[in-house]
Amino acid sequence: MNKKNCFQLIAVATALFVAGIFLFCDFGLNLTPLTKFFIVFFGVIIGLQCIPAVLLCFGMIKGLFGSADEAEVKQALR
Repeated sequence: MNKKNCFQLIAVATALFVAGIFLFCDFGLNLTPLTKFFIVFFGVIIGLQCIPAVLLCFGMIKGLFGSADEAEVKQALR
């Protein structure tokens, strides 16, 4: 089993564990288990959408600063 699969299994196990804890805890609003599951599921969706957004931002920042370095290298070679 490679490193990537191990990380994926750990992430899935952690998500299931956290979801299970939230399903058993009391939010103080007398919510049903299905409502709690919806809240946790909605939070997981929002959390997973943040990962590509952060990677995209880092890629754009790297592209901005990387393009300046490439231009300087091309200028120095001329």
